[in-house]
Amino acid sequence: MSGSSISLKKLAEKLGLEFSGNAKLKITHVCGLDSLQKGGLAYLTSPDGIASVPVPAGMSTNKGISIEDRNLGKVALIVPPSIKNNDHNLIFSEDPLASHVEAAKLLHTESSVIKVFSGRKAVHSTAVLGKNVTLGKNVKIGPKSVIYEGVKIGDNTTLHAGVVIMSDAIIGSECIFYPNVVVQDRCNIGNRVIIQSGAIIGSDGHGYFQREGINKKIPQLGEVQIEDDVEIGACTTIDRARFYKTVIKQGSKLDNQVQIAHNVMIGEQALISAQSAVGGSVKAGHHLILGGQSGIRDNVQVGNNVTAVARAVITANTLDKEVIGGMPGRPMSQWRHLQSLINRIGELFERVRKLESRNNKN
Repeated sequence: MSGSSISLKKLAEKLGLEFSGNAKLKITHVCGLDSLQKGGLAYLTSPDGIASVPVPAGMSTNKGISIEDRNLGKVALIVPPSIKNNDHNLIFSEDPLASHVEAAKLLHTESSVIKVFSGRKAVHSTAVLGKNVTLGKNVKIGPKSVIYEGVKIGDNTTLHAGVVIMSDAIIGSECIFYPNVVVQDRCNIGNRVIIQSGAIIGSDGHGYFQREGINKKIPQLGEVQIEDDVEIGACTTIDRARFYKTVIKQGSKLDNQVQIAHNVMIGEQALISAQSAVGGSVKAGHHLILGGQSGIRDNVQVGNNVTAVARAVITANTLDKEVIGGMPGRPMSQWRHLQSLINRIGELFERVRKLESRNNKN
């Protein structure tokens, strides 16, 4: 991962934090504790964790330290203020994870955007723009992207190669759409929205009716509204509403290969894991969490702060703060009890067999 270089002292100043250690140490990238290399910046959230970090060569009384461990003298850690340790280069933060994220933003840039547009116009020569397209300031449109007529795109938004924005869609400011994203007609995307490669926003909902055994399509006339600070994962699909809007509210994060059906409303700050699906006309409150391969049946009302664990399916309306497991979904205490019974089926079957054998002898 490429990054810029900054001294430990300067980085701490930019983060508004105190530090200790080698002020001139060059920090080039953020990393995890398991991948510390020269110039790396990792973080700890627990004071106990510092004991698991090898002491850099030259600061340790231990002999025979490996060449790899000597590199630790050229790395730094973001740690809670309660950690006092002279053997490491440290930056002190009340929230090490949040500070580590901010450091990542300072050290790592959108190098792929720079390479595509360096020395060229903001709109690539192979991009196609329709009539009455409105572009804000510093909009970047990558190779072979297609922007249909009537589209509006806000300031500082970047569309990578092969992005398609269809007629009369509205895209906010400071968005990033990665290669081959499709936003279909009349969809409305807020500010600072990130959409990963292959996602499709505004595809038709699964609406059909039968007459004389023949499936007939119901026109999907609505749109999709994505609010500010949402991120949509790769190959995720969000269907347009039948009449009005499918809505993903502010701050929600959808993983890869997620399906959101028509007429759905997902509340603020949701976290939806990969391969999950939300059925049509579901209304979910804020801070919904869906574990991997989980789902919500159509037309269900889900409360606030509800969690469905991996592979659970919410099949009925929920209260706030419920944790759901299993299929059909049940409160976790019930689900765990049922699972314990299922795990004892073999034992119970053997007991019944013995009882039947004893009765037959009598």
